[in-house]
Amino acid sequence: MKKLLFLLSLVLLLMLNVGYYTELEEAETHTRWFLKRAPTLRLEFFNIHANDGDDRRVETLSNEQRQMIIDYCKYRLGIDTQVTTQADVERCAKL
Repeated sequence: MKKLLFLLSLVLLLMLNVGYYTELEEAETHTRWFLKRAPTLRLEFFNIHANDGDDRRVETLSNEQRQMIIDYCKYRLGIDTQVTTQADVERCAKL
């Protein structure tokens, strides 16, 4: 019973502190794992800068894309932003 509780605690700890996103690189898909800056149960994130070479203009972002950038910046990079300017989008670019 103690081993089961330890294992469940370990899994929960990993879920809270580890996340990933997929990256398209030279026609191959790679999974990039990272340590989160803030705990959350969410595991999968979307790095808008990792999937194509096009620059994303803040004026053309949908609300869903804007929220994906906000979440990625907060949990991956530790940056709280509302993505209202192009500088916010660039600040959240993959480091």
